[in-house]
Amino acid sequence: MLRRDPEQPWHPSYWLAALGAGGLSISFFMYLMWLVPHQGFPMPTWQHLSALLTGTTALSTGVRPLAILATLFMLLLALLHFTLLIWNIREYRVARNTEAYQRLLGSPSEVQLMTQPLTFAMTVNVCFALGALCVPGLWSIVEYLFPFALLAFAAIGVWSLKLYGRYLSRMLVSGGYRHEEHNHLSPLMAVFTFSMLSVGFAAPAAMSHVAFVAALAATLSILFLVIAVVSGVLILISGLQAMLQYGLQKQATPSIWMLIPIMTLLGIEWVRMQHGLSHHFATPVEQGRLFVVLTAIFMLQLGIMLLGYRVMQLNGYLTDHLLGDQRDPVSFGLICPGVALFVMGMFWWHLVWVQGGIVIAFGAVYWSGIAGLAVVQFLTLGALLRLSHRLLRHKPVEIALME
Repeated sequence: MLRRDPEQPWHPSYWLAALGAGGLSISFFMYLMWLVPHQGFPMPTWQHLSALLTGTTALSTGVRPLAILATLFMLLLALLHFTLLIWNIREYRVARNTEAYQRLLGSPSEVQLMTQPLTFAMTVNVCFALGALCVPGLWSIVEYLFPFALLAFAAIGVWSLKLYGRYLSRMLVSGGYRHEEHNHLSPLMAVFTFSMLSVGFAAPAAMSHVAFVAALAATLSILFLVIAVVSGVLILISGLQAMLQYGLQKQATPSIWMLIPIMTLLGIEWVRMQHGLSHHFATPVEQGRLFVVLTAIFMLQLGIMLLGYRVMQLNGYLTDHLLGDQRDPVSFGLICPGVALFVMGMFWWHLVWVQGGIVIAFGAVYWSGIAGLAVVQFLTLGALLRLSHRLLRHKPVEIALME
């Protein structure tokens, strides 16, 4: 049974546990995406999974058991995602009636409420992947489902704009922004949310064969892309200036990695838009352009990951919050960067190196790259399970009464 420590005040970062589980579920879907043939389909569907399970698809040695294991992990983590989602909804309903929640609304931490639409946007992605993979014949009516996906993302988008608009307008009217209190990058949570919406809208833009649906989806994707980029630039400038002046606030240390999932989402959005343009505007996807853009994104992500890890070594964050006795829901922010690095790594490895003809699929070098990415993925999975056990499995201490 999930139960947080009642001595630990509720914080919007608890939503990141559900977000991380959903992201890890999608990360295991990446094995099916890139290892299982799905010619003529943009992603694996039920017919590809059933062929995989029955052994009617010819696969290279080791691919079938790996794909089956990845499917099992995907389903289990999707179940964990929905479990944590329901738990967070219940916790939020209780928390919003407290004085602490009212104080949150009037503070700079209000922007952390963006974790809610962010998590629900991930839920839509998880449902889409599960439906395509596990529901027989669903892909045959996918064109009828795309408008509903657009409506779902649009509703979440309006919600996120309302939350961020309330936070930003209050800050602009009432002030209260002090550099000494913003020596971190936690406000990037809003950029993370807008990026998730942008990549969500980009899916129908890339996959739909109906020009109007694809164009509408692309327009909304670009809208949230612009909002994300503009907001991100402003937050980075002010946040980096404050950190260089006052040092990084230790409690918000995971925010230094926040750019990693943002870049993954915007990178995938860019790839999807390229495919959408090739379908409807006869604009070919250039391999050289893929190489430059995806390599630049992945290399920058690696640099940020290494920089953040060095900072965490110096201030002891990982030792205290992941391995030690410190319990803070903000530490769930460590999960998404690992997920994002793995997912972008899979895109980079396959679109740049394999499809570029540099690395032979399923050869020794190919599996070495997959193994390196898998290390990141399973370290992230271990971190999620450890943090969830420490923060969401609180056991009350019973003191025996002496007679």
